[in-house]
Amino acid sequence: MRWREKEVEYLKKTYSTRISLEKISKKLGRTIRSIQRKGENLKISRPRKPFDMEKFKNRRKRANDNFYKKNKEKIYLNKLTRRRKRKREIVSLMGGKCSQCGYNKCIAALEFHHLGSKKEGHLSVIINDFSKGKALKEMRKCILLCANCHREIHQGAIG
Repeated sequence: MRWREKEVEYLKKTYSTRISLEKISKKLGRTIRSIQRKGENLKISRPRKPFDMEKFKNRRKRANDNFYKKNKEKIYLNKLTRRRKRKREIVSLMGGKCSQCGYNKCIAALEFHHLGSKKEGHLSVIINDFSKGKALKEMRKCILLCANCHREIHQGAIG
């Protein structure tokens, strides 16, 4: 069906306004898609809705929350694997054994002891969450000890 001049004029007046396509469609007796095509052919643009950043952030947060709920175990296991790998790397760079007694059987029993008083933060956070370079910089201020020797140093038994 051909477009009449009155229909084209009405479309030119209303298409670029905030009048809904449904209302224009009813008035002209045409489908929404045919109105959109004619608007494109006439190179008339529709006004966009103002972007609602808050709505976008909420939608993104919901999507992230849903993803986390579905993949909680997998995320936890990946994080655990990453942390263990990072600790293995740093322990091997520091000699791989207790600097006091030479213990090296279980990596989980090896801990880092700060020699100076100036710390960047808690070591487990530094090792796991900081960049590798930052973690290595902080480790240079430490010695590697087994859990027993570390406790003895803090209790004052070893000087």
